[in-house]
Amino acid sequence: MSQRDDLVKEQVTFLSRAPEQLQAMRGRELYDTLAGLDLTHGQYFRALDTTLDDYCAREFGVDLKRITVERFFLSDPNAKWLFPEVVREAVVAGMRQNPRYPGLIARDERVTGAVYDVPYVTESPGEEELRQVAEGGAIPESVIRYGDRVVRLDKKGRGVIASYEVIRRMSVDILRIHLRRMGERLGRNLDARLAHVLAYGDGSGVTAPETMEAEEAGAWSYRDLVNGYLQLLLGNGFTPTHVLAGPEATTTILMMEQLSNVLLFDFARTGTLPTPLGMKLVPLPDQPDNRITLLDAGYAAQKLTEQDLLLENDKLIHQQWDRAYLTVVTDFAILYERARVVLSNAA
Repeated sequence: MSQRDDLVKEQVTFLSRAPEQLQAMRGRELYDTLAGLDLTHGQYFRALDTTLDDYCAREFGVDLKRITVERFFLSDPNAKWLFPEVVREAVVAGMRQNPRYPGLIARDERVTGAVYDVPYVTESPGEEELRQVAEGGAIPESVIRYGDRVVRLDKKGRGVIASYEVIRRMSVDILRIHLRRMGERLGRNLDARLAHVLAYGDGSGVTAPETMEAEEAGAWSYRDLVNGYLQLLLGNGFTPTHVLAGPEATTTILMMEQLSNVLLFDFARTGTLPTPLGMKLVPLPDQPDNRITLLDAGYAAQKLTEQDLLLENDKLIHQQWDRAYLTVVTDFAILYERARVVLSNAA
């Protein structure tokens, strides 16, 4: 059994304890125990079927929606050990609120290092097609490979620069609103990274997309979308599920006669985006405007995560807010190169 498997077993054993045993742990004891098991307070709360707000009300007698940061720290000697979770929960809520990438990837995989060898399949229709095999004859093979697609995961983060004198008079709820917005910005950064990986290739340097030139340089037409759709569907054998477009390209798509028909789509009245050829239109502010990406979200890319959101907990616990940083170590990798087609209208 691997070291990771041993840790997971310990995590499950701890979280499966009787509620009264879990509730008996408080303050620093709880903080150190969770840190040693690589668990978050959020996972601890779920095991108790409670929430951060309800836990604080029961244990410290405070309402996080009404109390100031200073009053929170003064409410109970154990409260300071929970403050990093107040920050983390708000940032994570923001990261999960508006990002588009979760619906555009096959999976989010936990990896054990910042350098990852991506397993992949290079499809060859001629070699892999099913065909009659004579007795003792060779059977067509699909090969899963390792070795030449190495992706290095980057650290991405954001700093919170404010003195405790500024923070302490702020209500916890207002602070959480600001932190949630920071989380949204982190989520948008991940969207931008995925858009770049799909449009140009991942960090391995060997996954450049299949690119089709638009019929007219500097312009987009409905025929371009049809050509890309058919290439992905018939030429590559994948199901087109999404089309990613930047601001200008999105405007052009929305104004196309075939997609602005009010009898077919309801965008003009409700803001519901049309579905070109059955694909979900996904406007991304950081998608290159001279490129439109069509993809099969079940096969095109995956997210690799070595480190989830990390906070400088010691600073938060000891009310040292001058510079506190929130970081993640993650990146995206292409799974199947032919599971996306990029349209280009570059002059």
